[in-house]
Amino acid sequence: MGKFPSPAADYIEKRIEMYDLVQFNPGSTIYLQSDDSVVLVDRSLKASDGCTVAFEMLGQSYFGKIMGRSIITEDGDALEGDALDDVVVIGVVTNIVVRLETEERPTI
Repeated sequence: MGKFPSPAADYIEKRIEMYDLVQFNPGSTIYLQSDDSVVLVDRSLKASDGCTVAFEMLGQSYFGKIMGRSIITEDGDALEGDALDDVVVIGVVTNIVVRLETEERPTI
């Protein structure tokens, strides 16, 4: 007796890779690890009003949103004026990959 090919063979899908889901520039994108997420930051993009950016201040990395001539931090504080002298913008946040199953976000 001959063998029949599996009817399911036509439905095999390739493994999903993050590179297939997220567009990024390999030469200028860096990954920053947060508590429960990975943040992709593109250093080649110019930050503009409304962009979320990664920045360093006094040796620490932070994220914030550019609003006019200030940066609003994750805590809601506004960095403006002389406080921006200590800020170095790393790049524009393009994607955030979040781990869903944490104590703060229990899976339903």
